[in-house]
Amino acid sequence: MLAPMTDPAVRALPLSAVSTWIAGLAALAFLGIGLRAVLAPAGAAASFGLPVPLPEGLAFVQAFGARNVGLSLLALALLVLDVRLGLAAVFLAAALIAGLDAWIVTTHAGVAQAIKHFAYAGSLFCFGLFLLRGR
Repeated sequence: MLAPMTDPAVRALPLSAVSTWIAGLAALAFLGIGLRAVLAPAGAAASFGLPVPLPEGLAFVQAFGARNVGLSLLALALLVLDVRLGLAAVFLAAALIAGLDAWIVTTHAGVAQAIKHFAYAGSLFCFGLFLLRGR
């Protein structure tokens, strides 16, 4: 069973490190994005770049919101448990998801609507690699 390290000097994710704070803020931001999609799916779909004109499609938006909520809670748990490699894996998986989001938005709404998704994918990928590199 994974348990948090008790000695702050040997934490893989020191609380004073900028990377720890970036990971926490990113996880909270994606938690907010996920909750918005679950609670206000029409606005979230428009912000995503693919507005949903019919109410029947909003359930799918809530499903992608639930995905973001789950990944965010996993990332926060890994932060608390001090599991750097696991957190890196979550950020790399999130980069893959953002890249696929970019492809989907590009396919259906054009590159201009997908630029933020490409930026998310690149940022998440770089941060995941940074976490993999070490302490």
